[in-house]
Amino acid sequence: MIKSISLKFTEIPEPVSIPVDGVTIFVGPNNSGKSLVLRELESDISEHAEPQKKLLCNFEIDWPSSEELASALQAPSGSTHPGTPAGHLFVSRFNRSGALDSLGIPADSLQKFVKEHINERWIASQFLRFFLIRLDGRTRFDLTSDKPREDLIAPPRNILAKIFQDSPLRKRIRDIVYDAFGLYFTVEILSANSFRIRLSEAQPTADEQNFNDAARSFHAAAMHIKDASDGAQAFVGIICAVLASDYRTILIDEPEAFLHPPLARKLGYQLASTISANGGSLLASTHSADFLIGCLQASPSIRVVRLEYQNGRSKGQIVDSTAIGKLFKTPLLRSANVISALFHDGVVVTESDNDRVFYSEIYNRLAEQEKGYPSLLFIHAQNKQTIQDIIGPLRSFGVPAAAIVDIDVLKDGGQTWTGWLSSGQVPKALHNGLGQTRGDIFKAFRDKGINMKTDGGVDALATGDKAAANDFFDMLAEYGIFAVRIGELERWLPHLQAAGKKTDWVISALDKMGSDPTAANYLKPVTGDVWDFMRRIVGWIKNPARKGAN
Repeated sequence: MIKSISLKFTEIPEPVSIPVDGVTIFVGPNNSGKSLVLRELESDISEHAEPQKKLLCNFEIDWPSSEELASALQAPSGSTHPGTPAGHLFVSRFNRSGALDSLGIPADSLQKFVKEHINERWIASQFLRFFLIRLDGRTRFDLTSDKPREDLIAPPRNILAKIFQDSPLRKRIRDIVYDAFGLYFTVEILSANSFRIRLSEAQPTADEQNFNDAARSFHAAAMHIKDASDGAQAFVGIICAVLASDYRTILIDEPEAFLHPPLARKLGYQLASTISANGGSLLASTHSADFLIGCLQASPSIRVVRLEYQNGRSKGQIVDSTAIGKLFKTPLLRSANVISALFHDGVVVTESDNDRVFYSEIYNRLAEQEKGYPSLLFIHAQNKQTIQDIIGPLRSFGVPAAAIVDIDVLKDGGQTWTGWLSSGQVPKALHNGLGQTRGDIFKAFRDKGINMKTDGGVDALATGDKAAANDFFDMLAEYGIFAVRIGELERWLPHLQAAGKKTDWVISALDKMGSDPTAANYLKPVTGDVWDFMRRIVGWIKNPARKGAN
């Protein structure tokens, strides 16, 4: 079994070593290298010579004992095989299409190298590769294809023969498939040449594997798997491969492909449960928060690795699974879909849903007009203080999470203010100075009787106080905390003359901004106002040397 892998990144001096026992999930934005890691690992294990790699630096194997080696050699078709050269051991496993693949390995060399813990690459390419499988969007459909029918009392030569002959295994797959689709899984042999998967609305009876009238009627009424949806085929294919085979290392690229969110969550739960119960390793690359949540629900010890790649620069880190668990277990954070932040280039967290809707529209219009914008997720925290509970953990995961707050953040003293600085990863040496400045600026507003949110914000202050306030907010912005210096959301784009407060204002503003990019009244980005405010946020997220985020 593979014990660990090492990944190299341009932004991290030393390779990052990642244990891969149990379940390891690779997350991150598009093109961050998630799928690449799996492809390179498969290639590295399978080849005699070390191939060229971009991310994978090395792998380490968990050397088997003599007993484990002997057990591993008990293949589905036995440890000997006609035609195997003298002095060779016969190893076979079901391959990615569900057919039996085999190889004769020099027995003396295998036993010597394992005993002396030498020639690790030879062991990997000659032996371990038979215990590793990689499933991607194409191969998972092959697993549900019809398979040749053979001698039913001989050891199985393909994955459907294995499931047909193993009643407990078939029942377990059937229970999982029924839970997912409300249909009963069965393997039918009425064709003269093939095993076929069928999905039935009726529960199978004792006649399931017979050739009598009842069996023929039952299977005729059932649906051939190839007539089912892509999601059903993908789900059933992965479940069959993982449960019916003897793989010790399973690589799955985008397991959620073709699955709607509830199915992706069920698949994550089933895969993580199986690996946790049976041992071995599952490494999956995913874009799905639901698949990740399903894995976390099955086992709290899931290992999550977040990868990043921007402008030729790569980073990666192991994420604290306990902290991730808190994100989807806490009702408020779960409802805000915070865990989806792991799959984006960055996140913008706002005080309310009104703010989220408006600022995400501003961002979308900028991204339409100005190329090269990152993939951002906009989420709302229900209130200002909860923003701290979101951006702090996300930044510890390596996700650049920016906060947008109204100018009345100046009122937040004491522990609340310290919470802002801590969640923004502002160095402690700056806390006292920033706290003092915050209090002085707030006092300037209060002493002059200025309503900071409605009377013009920073511009309402005297010249010296205004400069001090702008310097103060500039410092916060360097750490990803962006205050609305003009006061609040409703002060943006005054020329629109949007009416009302909160939701009413947002509805009015969006209506006046227009919805058809080809129409004359469609508001396009210009210089200044909220456009420059959002450009600065995007600039902080895109900057690999940003302050306040790993």
